[in-house]
Amino acid sequence: MRTTVYQVGDQVVPVDLPRRLVCNVEATDAVPLRDGNVGQILTLRPLDGPWEQGTTLVRLDIAVRPAGQHRSGRGERRHGAVIVSAC
Repeated sequence: MRTTVYQVGDQVVPVDLPRRLVCNVEATDAVPLRDGNVGQILTLRPLDGPWEQGTTLVRLDIAVRPAGQHRSGRGERRHGAVIVSAC
């Protein structure tokens, strides 16, 4: 069951990157899941990082964690990674 719902303006950290990179949630899109739950596709704007200014990251809600939380440990599952560069 999904318990975290992200809102525009929330700060999150993608779990699939090699270092902690805080991002602002810029947009959310709800997607129905097979089990009857609803997931989210998040459009993220990195606050820092190796990309050009204007880069957008797209992640599933299960592929991020709130910026205030620390990693739970090694072997963390990594899902839904997409990088989209601005034109």
